[in-house]
Amino acid sequence: MTTRLTVVIAALSILVAITGNVYPGGLLGHLIFRPSSVLAGELWQVVTYALVVPLPSGGAIFSFLISLWFLYSIGSQVEAVLGPRRFLGFYLGASALGALATIPFAYLFGFASAPYTGLWVALGALTILFAHHFARQPVYLMFVLPVQGRQLTLVAFGILALFAIVDGPARMLPAFFSMVAALAFANGLFRPRRAWLRFRAWRIERELKRRTRRFSVIEGEKKGDDRTNVARPKRSDDGSGPWLH
Repeated sequence: MTTRLTVVIAALSILVAITGNVYPGGLLGHLIFRPSSVLAGELWQVVTYALVVPLPSGGAIFSFLISLWFLYSIGSQVEAVLGPRRFLGFYLGASALGALATIPFAYLFGFASAPYTGLWVALGALTILFAHHFARQPVYLMFVLPVQGRQLTLVAFGILALFAIVDGPARMLPAFFSMVAALAFANGLFRPRRAWLRFRAWRIERELKRRTRRFSVIEGEKKGDDRTNVARPKRSDDGSGPWLH
């Protein structure tokens, strides 16, 4: 599925570039995500914006190739955990949730007509899920800097914050919401039964910690003390030992 998805994104992006359909008009204008266009009826944009990348310049082509490599690299490992169908559902679902959550903020702060492309939105969500399932696997950022998988979550949100400072927070909202959705998915919050079991386990652990605060260690009994037949913990050589009361 990862291979097919990579091929589809590459083919669709190249097709749009060859036909010259760059936004705001043409085919690309109907595939990328605009909050105003979605509310006008082009609902498919919340999904298709993660399947196409505009290629107006040579620099964009290099970034595009790096994105495809990144998708194939971590996507294949995430797919091995989720399976093909759940992987595709996660890729498209996280992108769609990021877009839908952006719409009210777009109208609230006045950028409803801003265009968004979503390949890096989906890659951010995949990075969070990869970091959750491969927490101890080493990853080389920029092919040089080694980090563990568990650190990728902080790195991903840190990079997102830097882009928000440079390009403005409005541009980063879909990526931010998709990454938060990936965190929720990784922790089972999209599975009501698993979320309920996690909540119950947290409640039980909290109750046990509260009860253990009443325990204290008292001096053990001496040898020859037969006042009780309760099993005693292993004593030290002098015949005494701690008791948990």
